[in-house]
Amino acid sequence: MKRQALVEGVALTALIIAGVLLRIYFQDLPNFAPVAALALFAGYYFRSWAMAVCVPLGVMVVSDAFIGAYDWRMMAVVYGMLALPVALRSPLRRYLDVSQRGLGQALGAVAGLVACSLGASLAFFFVTNFGSWLWYDMYEHTWTGLMVCYTQAIPFFRYTLTGDLLFAFSLFGGYCVALQTGLAQPRVAAASST
Repeated sequence: MKRQALVEGVALTALIIAGVLLRIYFQDLPNFAPVAALALFAGYYFRSWAMAVCVPLGVMVVSDAFIGAYDWRMMAVVYGMLALPVALRSPLRRYLDVSQRGLGQALGAVAGLVACSLGASLAFFFVTNFGSWLWYDMYEHTWTGLMVCYTQAIPFFRYTLTGDLLFAFSLFGGYCVALQTGLAQPRVAAASST
């Protein structure tokens, strides 16, 4: 049990450091960040839900110290929406069994990962842009203003989708390769996988 706690502690630290470095490196590409993908992976990998949530929140807190903060209401919404993918741990664990082999299982795993990643991206898009429309005076506070807000956010959404999918496939693919080559051990399921 101590070894598993040590492994998870090292993984937690490594994921946060990697996430901070990547978020700072790609800061000039709007919404192209590894945070939602890290939250998906953390939810899948860690036994503890609380430890998994520490990954995206840790990345955001540390990287925002370098990049800069913004309106506290918007920060709360962004942080919450980037931690939300941890809640997708149950479907990921059901559909993404990296220990199974075969084309059917592989296609199911890819479809499950894509669905979870897209769901997280869409939730982030709709909720954060609603917050932007609600709290800022850039748009009229009407139905038309809300639609304009969403329409003008579409170019940024492309970066969100690209980043979320690229980083999710990199993380989960790297983990699968590490398992196959013996560089990593399979995650240990918690007493309750939810």
